[in-house]
Amino acid sequence: MVIDSPESGFSKVPKSHFWMRAKNNLFKNQKFHRIIGKIPILSGVAKREGEDIFALMSGFVSTQVLFVWIQTGALQKLDRKPYTAVMLSSFWGFDLERTEILCRAGEAIGLVKENKGSYRLTRKGAVIIGLPGVVDLIEHHKILYRDLLNPLDFFRGVEETHLSKFWPYVFSGGMDLSPNEVEQYSNLMSESQYMVAADTLNSVNIPPTCRFLDVGGGKGTFVGELSKIYPKVDAAVFDLPGSHSENAAHTCIIGSFKEDELPKGYDVISLVRILYDHRDKTIESLLAKAHRALGSGGRLIVSEPMLGPDRPSISGDVYFAIYTLAMRTGKTRSPNQVSDLIKAAGFVDIKIHKSRRPFITTVIEARKS
Repeated sequence: MVIDSPESGFSKVPKSHFWMRAKNNLFKNQKFHRIIGKIPILSGVAKREGEDIFALMSGFVSTQVLFVWIQTGALQKLDRKPYTAVMLSSFWGFDLERTEILCRAGEAIGLVKENKGSYRLTRKGAVIIGLPGVVDLIEHHKILYRDLLNPLDFFRGVEETHLSKFWPYVFSGGMDLSPNEVEQYSNLMSESQYMVAADTLNSVNIPPTCRFLDVGGGKGTFVGELSKIYPKVDAAVFDLPGSHSENAAHTCIIGSFKEDELPKGYDVISLVRILYDHRDKTIESLLAKAHRALGSGGRLIVSEPMLGPDRPSISGDVYFAIYTLAMRTGKTRSPNQVSDLIKAAGFVDIKIHKSRRPFITTVIEARKS
């Protein structure tokens, strides 16, 4: 343990720190790398570490290559039939040299595969264009990338972010937003909700004849998937005006969880991708409202991407944590942090489900005593 006192300017350094420094100094030494490069097992380790470092350096370039293949519709074209580089050059309107570079880059990141002069869609490419919401999210990322163009200013918090303008509902109760603003949010969330719904419903067991309220459920994608598995469940969505689908099969209740109490009489309340959009005070209020709305024995389900439970993860601690930071009021939390907030609201029997795909969602259940 490091004991650091700003007043005294003295730090007590543990013995493990000296070993860590010695190890790091060794790995910074070029002569050491030349030596291990000649040892079979160690040379493989060094190569993999070098490749990982280069992957970090080239990451943004790869995302932009992906963006071109998606935004131009080229991946969708290859889903129907193979295209040669000449055909893709004509389709894109790029010269042949640039097209060939883009094609090889697409193959390098696993989107396409060249075979006998033609490019075909890979399994990864098919997944990207096949799973609902993935293409929309990739195209949406250009907003986040603009916010990260000057990362030092971003982390200093000195600039207004583009994402905070894209999600204006997070700065207000939402009832003052235009239906078009709410619909923009609901459309993106709806398209990307199917995978979250699948993993959430795979983790929990819902009473087959209960009354179910999805708070902030937008167009009702989640309750629609719920109804396919539990057709007798009486499902409702509580959300802002403009978020609901006009032809919804479920009950639509207009309201703002920031300004209004949640409707009572429901056995289960779900908060799917809601908490990480907001800071702690908003979440504490919402969880308290959910506790008041539920009767004795009522259940709460929270489902959203979270920070790595044991150690930082790429999905939670790099992507979602920085994305929600760019929203200005968002905050990605660990499963334990979410559980603590749920417990503070009065819930008991809190269970963190083992996540099958943490980059999609982590599910937490609780009960009102």
